[in-house]
Amino acid sequence: MKKIGLLILGFAIFHSAFAQPGSVLKGADLPNAGYSVYAIDAESGAVIYETPQVSLVPASVIKLVTTAAALGILGPGFQFHTQIGFNGKINPENGALHGNLVFRGGCDPAFYSEYFPEHYQGTFESWGEAMRKAGIKSINGDLILDLSQLEVASVPGGWLWEDIGNYYGAGVSALSYSDNCYRIHFSSAEQAGKPVVISGLTPAMDSLSLTSNVVSSTANRDLTVVYGAPGSFSQVVEGSIPLGRTDFVVKAATPDPPRTAATEFINVLKKKGIVISGKIRPRDKTENISFELVADKPSPTLQELIIPLNQKSINLFAEHLLREIGRARKGSSSLVKSLEALNEFWESSKIFSAGFYPTDGCGLSRSNAVCPRTLAEVLRFMYLGPNRDVFFNSLPAAGESGSSQSAFKGSNLEHNLQANTGSMTRVRSLAGIFTDGGGRKVIFAVIANNFNCTQAAAGHAFENLLNELYTLKISEEWEIKN
Repeated sequence: MKKIGLLILGFAIFHSAFAQPGSVLKGADLPNAGYSVYAIDAESGAVIYETPQVSLVPASVIKLVTTAAALGILGPGFQFHTQIGFNGKINPENGALHGNLVFRGGCDPAFYSEYFPEHYQGTFESWGEAMRKAGIKSINGDLILDLSQLEVASVPGGWLWEDIGNYYGAGVSALSYSDNCYRIHFSSAEQAGKPVVISGLTPAMDSLSLTSNVVSSTANRDLTVVYGAPGSFSQVVEGSIPLGRTDFVVKAATPDPPRTAATEFINVLKKKGIVISGKIRPRDKTENISFELVADKPSPTLQELIIPLNQKSINLFAEHLLREIGRARKGSSSLVKSLEALNEFWESSKIFSAGFYPTDGCGLSRSNAVCPRTLAEVLRFMYLGPNRDVFFNSLPAAGESGSSQSAFKGSNLEHNLQANTGSMTRVRSLAGIFTDGGGRKVIFAVIANNFNCTQAAAGHAFENLLNELYTLKISEEWEIKN
């Protein structure tokens, strides 16, 4: 009887540890947190494990919803197009264009992006050569920025003031350029607490008024925050950078990306001896601009774009895809119509939508809310669809790439898990797919909000959860569901 009692006790301990994976989120790892979990069999859709579904702030994991919808609506081969052209007449004797150059933005988020340097290398130079071949040697007119492809370049609701001036908070534009960010070069003193010096900006912006309240610090990391509204050429940078640095670079959101792009293009033309006499100006809304196309630059394909988007969690790329979803489904690139299109696509796909309240496409807004079940069903939709490989190959792989490069080291999920992560103050999320110990493909999503532990501790709790899900057996599933 004593042996039987010990056996029963041992089974109870085993069942408590492995049949209730969510228990690892209840204890000291995530004290006082609200959390929700959902895990299903990728093939059958059968629920493996679930907690009560709670609509929570997801952070960047919402990019899964945006990129999946973009693939379904636009297709993996979709490309954006940026164009240069002219109107007016060219004098054949001296090559003077009596008219205007037209720089038409095509909402390409990757135009001259650091994530695709080879794709755009020499684009402005090749445009200059194309102008020469068209017979243009000088322009007696303006450089007109045609930004009509994007109706309103607004900042989504819920984006914080301390985010929108920084590189990761750069907003969308009909003519995005260089990830819509610029670089501030600082030189810091050898003594902590001393003011630092701004040694330059890349690219240079004479019209920008930048006030620095940054000091040197013993903390060996960037602790700066850039404050500035979109379109405002007055910005303030606060915080600290490591002491004793001769060229410490901080990235900030560019106030006016189209004008920055146009200025850089004009500089290239000058080097080629092509001078424009007029000014850079946006197209007047009442101005009907038809132009003769000189050159067209397509973006990388959507299949290529979503790799850095998901691997590096690029907010700008996700926001552009959201607006393109609106254009394709609603004939409007406004934020309101784009969010309507996103919701309608997933509702028509029969995805669980209770508690789904998107306010942007990237997750930077704290007004976003979603249940883990919605994320899991989106993932299964992609798993069963024609874009499975394109989509899942864009996700970070545990122990290998992106935001999961250093995660799950030495566990059964290293080189096994593909998942997107999300984090912001008191928010942590993870959603993806892995093969469990029984050979099943498991799709899961977990979100935690308002924990008072560190992000590292929250991440460790998530790892424990998934490692326990990995060990679940079929018989234990029935114990959970019944």
